Order: sequence, then C-alpha cells, then structure tokens
Amino acid sequence: MANSTNATDKDKQIIRQSQLKLALDYYNTCGICPTMSDLIKTTTMLEDFVINGYSKDMVSKFEKLDAFINSEYRGK
Repeated sequence: MANSTNATDKDKQIIRQSQLKLALDYYNTCGICPTMSDLIKTTTMLEDFVINGYSKDMVSKFEKLDAFINSEYRGK
C-alpha cells in the first residue's frame, strides 16, 4: 500500500478500521480516554502513514501529536 492510487476503496476501509483499533489500543494502553475528535485525528494520521509511507512531514506531524498528547492528557 505504498501508494494511495494502488489502494482500493476496500483496502482503505480495512486500513481505516485497523488504524482506528491501533489508535484506541494505544490510548487505552497509556490510560488515556481521548475525545472522539482526537481519536479520529490520530486514526487519520496513522491511515495516511500506512497509505503514503514515511516522510519528514509525517514525522513532524507525529511529533506534534505526541507533544499534544503529553500536554493535554499527561499534563507534561
């Protein structure tokens, strides 16, 4: 799935579902109850990563998400 043009609608649905589960599992493991909006934002970022692969822009987005999680949910 390295290229979004190769992913069918069914592939994207499966990716979306699996990344939603991953995001929820991550938050649960960390003892965080995210807002629905934060859960969807996280899922969308993970989905984008799976479909389009690694990029410097993606790393920057994940770093910002980590900073947000730490400030919003962990109070760091």
